[in-house]
Amino acid sequence: MPYEGKVLPDSPLWILKAARDRVWYLITSSPLRRAELALLFSDKRLVSAKILFERKKPDIAISTLTKGEKYLEIAITEEIKARSQGLDTSAFLSKLATASLKHRQMLDGLMYLVPEDGKPLVIKMENYSIHSFSAAREALYSKGLPVPISPFDGVN
Repeated sequence: MPYEGKVLPDSPLWILKAARDRVWYLITSSPLRRAELALLFSDKRLVSAKILFERKKPDIAISTLTKGEKYLEIAITEEIKARSQGLDTSAFLSKLATASLKHRQMLDGLMYLVPEDGKPLVIKMENYSIHSFSAAREALYSKGLPVPISPFDGVN
């Protein structure tokens, strides 16, 4: 997982970092590069959410986690656009499949940090990683490429 940075969502400077990410995403014209950015933002927010849970800030952590996992969905959408434009997305699909499995693993590992009232939301967030893995898996299969093996029941 990437380094989350020094500015986390509990910082007053977070709004600047989030705005920078949004502008960076919006000015990027290549759908493949946009997919890569969405995956990067998702990974960073997952790590940030873990730190926030450790700091006993569950409300901010759940919000960060929700936004981060939604970036997985954006990554899939952008990859599909890139593939429809004839771009080779094979390497990205492999990375997305592996990252999706890592997200699922980390979400499972977070459960001991999450307050009881937040656990249903975190469990719901697993659907994003399951869906992104399934989409990447199907695209890799269609290209005849190897797919990472999922250790989770019903995901592979």
